[in-house]
Amino acid sequence: MRRGLPAGVAALSLMVATGFGLHATPAVAAQNAPAAKPAEPPKPTPRTADGRPDLNGVWGGGGGAGAPNFVQKGDTLVVVFQLDGADPYQDKDLFKALDERGSARKAAAPNKPPYKPELAAKLKEASDLQSKLDPAFYCKPEGVPRMGAPSQIVQTPGQVVFLYEGRNTFRVVPTDGRGHRDDVEPTWNGDAVGRWEGDTLVVDVTNIIDESWLGADGWFHSDALHVVERLRREGDTLTYSATVEDPKMFTGPWEITPRTLRLMANPADALVESPPCIERSGENQVTNDHH
Repeated sequence: MRRGLPAGVAALSLMVATGFGLHATPAVAAQNAPAAKPAEPPKPTPRTADGRPDLNGVWGGGGGAGAPNFVQKGDTLVVVFQLDGADPYQDKDLFKALDERGSARKAAAPNKPPYKPELAAKLKEASDLQSKLDPAFYCKPEGVPRMGAPSQIVQTPGQVVFLYEGRNTFRVVPTDGRGHRDDVEPTWNGDAVGRWEGDTLVVDVTNIIDESWLGADGWFHSDALHVVERLRREGDTLTYSATVEDPKMFTGPWEITPRTLRLMANPADALVESPPCIERSGENQVTNDHH
């Protein structure tokens, strides 16, 4: 959405990733298998001067299977998306095919918010009209918890700061024991206060504006949204998880699928400013294809 294609892009190619392998019988495989390496001892978790786990650093999760590759062919830069089932020779409208496959993947997602049955029609409408209703389409903040794990953490006594590279934004989370404020209006990122439960940083978020979505498939929420995020470092890995409650919309709490990130120690991994989000003109859209 936010990143435009590099100049000179003249083609879009979709490739189906397939794999071929040779299979040996179990007996032969066992004979030829290399000796197992002894397990390495777990790396110790560094700590700050006050004894808390040190969450400082740039954290990344690596590239996904659907990330595009750029292939230079003469004067043409071809953007290659590796998506199972996408066939540039069979699908006359490639972008429509992409939309259909994207919608199918969202529909098959195993972990969805537990909406109340009476909201099914509203949820379907929001999903069908995602490209026109999604606040992110109009460059509005993603909000908590949709923005997910931070790209970088800056930790000081009594406070942690979350930096997000994708939207050039940040969150300040006090950890000095203060409670939630009652003198501010709802915001996209809500009012966050942190506390330590053992070696886990727990971030309690309330007062989130009800204009945001929880995900790109029409996952709306009410002003009763309550999010509890958890971040735990073990060695050079960071686990991010969140519990989402909305008694007006959900039948019960929703546990977001945890994400494990790794510490990016290379100086080249330092955060860089992302291109600005470009607002799309929803009024001029002629289809409801998803983005």
